Amino acid sequence: MARKRRKPSTGRSKKKSKAPRKKSRSTVKKRKLRRRRPLGGEVASAFRTAIDTIKDTDQLRNKMEPPASSETE
Repeated sequence: MARKRRKPSTGRSKKKSKAPRKKSRSTVKKRKLRRRRPLGGEVASAFRTAIDTIKDTDQLRNKMEPPASSETE
């Protein structure tokens, strides 16, 4: 929990700095531009991932139970 800030007593005043400081101009920071992949590349990558997943699932299914051997025969 945040603590409350002490209130300065009325009799005291803050110490003033020896030399007045000039306010510097605020510097504008340039944003770093992220190089984006073209949309076609992202779609192609997602499509390849989906196809690979389907093929891997099919291979696992065939490994567990070879095709053409079902329990209903």
